[in-house]
Amino acid sequence: MSLSRTLAALVVLLMIDAEDVSAGPLGGDFTLIDQHEAPFALADARGRVVILTFGYAFCPDICPTTLAMIAEALRRLGDQSERVQPLFVSLDPGRDTSSRLRDYAGFFHPRLIALTGSAERLREVAELFGVRYAFVDEGAGGHYTLDHSASIYVLNPEGRLARILPYGLPVEEIVRAVRDLLVSAEPAD
Repeated sequence: MSLSRTLAALVVLLMIDAEDVSAGPLGGDFTLIDQHEAPFALADARGRVVILTFGYAFCPDICPTTLAMIAEALRRLGDQSERVQPLFVSLDPGRDTSSRLRDYAGFFHPRLIALTGSAERLREVAELFGVRYAFVDEGAGGHYTLDHSASIYVLNPEGRLARILPYGLPVEEIVRAVRDLLVSAEPAD
């Protein structure tokens, strides 16, 4: 077995079923403000599989890589992608304004909804999903970074957390996780 196949197999083993999360149930409904300054509730996506990730628009590597992988997964899903809602929650309300998020989301996928809110509300939503983050080197001039969890959260059409996919998982595994939920949500003949 090649090294790349061995690594891919190990990454797949790291995929976590939400039922196996030992810290207790994660997820839950929330409402934030989208990139068009309109309220968006997670409940608005009911009936679709949701691909959710957290980060910030000034992120130099993890966020753009993750969002590019989500966009590629949607492309590979073809027509099935119409039943998927990608969401990006910014944890940096100080810099990630609605207009900044509108430009940022549009760069990755036309249906990507980028969300923001007050620092307190974002903290509450992050806690719902067990997301950890911390501002680093906050100083004069607004130059700082944000250390943050980098997982992808996949919610079933009922809005419940179904999978947590670790950062760096191959796009094929994101597609597989979403397809599994889409198939299980199809009505029986």
